[in-house]
Amino acid sequence: MSPIKRITLLFISLLVFFTQPTVAQDFVWAPDFPEGSTLPVLDAPDQNGNVQNLNSLTGEKGLMLFFSRSFGWCPFCKAQLGDITAIQSQMEALGFNIASMTYDSIETLKLAEEDFDVGFTMLHDEAIKHVNALGIRNLDPEPDSFAYGIPQPGILLISPDGTILKKFAEESFRDRPDLTYVLEAAAEL
Repeated sequence: MSPIKRITLLFISLLVFFTQPTVAQDFVWAPDFPEGSTLPVLDAPDQNGNVQNLNSLTGEKGLMLFFSRSFGWCPFCKAQLGDITAIQSQMEALGFNIASMTYDSIETLKLAEEDFDVGFTMLHDEAIKHVNALGIRNLDPEPDSFAYGIPQPGILLISPDGTILKKFAEESFRDRPDLTYVLEAAAEL
């Protein structure tokens, strides 16, 4: 190998080695609330206008709480709603109830419940209290945008005492956590 090729390969190797950590950053959802910490708040009206809290929502082992942007206009959220509705009986068999949370109005949640034949609680995040408390608000939409207050989507498995057992999220709002992993994690708890 010629000296020029060696130097070029060495330069490329060094460039890749030293730039990789800055390029490959791990996405951390709800960074101030790692697994093992306590959920800061859970108190919100459901699709029927009834206020729910951790005690009223939790199953024997806990709660699967997922945050979505909107069931009124977000196609990725609607697809996720259908997928989670399909695993409800499996999660309940593992001892976990399910609840969703969006900034959607109670009326929009009621329509989504009917359209998707949802059998779990759908929560309205009044004044985006929960999204802000967890630090998961998507900062892209401006305050005058219809999308202001949407979260970075994600899923929490929460114990009956409010401990965050597991967190699942993807960096892009287009991608949602693989529910196979959520079910596996719930089965191990």
